[in-house]
Amino acid sequence: MDYRFEDIKIIDFIKTLAVYKGVSLRKLVAKIAEIKNSSDCYSNFYSKLKKETIKFSEISDIAEILGYEIIFRDKGKSA
Repeated sequence: MDYRFEDIKIIDFIKTLAVYKGVSLRKLVAKIAEIKNSSDCYSNFYSKLKKETIKFSEISDIAEILGYEIIFRDKGKSA
């Protein structure tokens, strides 16, 4: 099956990454709150995912917590 990036909703992508690592969204939000020394507000986080208004810095935090790295690679260059 061929997927295009624009066909994937961010909430589904984040859920898939979290499930693969054995972490629920609630636990992920709690970990972000712990690291950022802020309140754990699952409903706000979930709303950002649903509305696709999440910041890149928050996506970066999620990647870090789940053990992923975000890579930007020039399509014209081979690695």
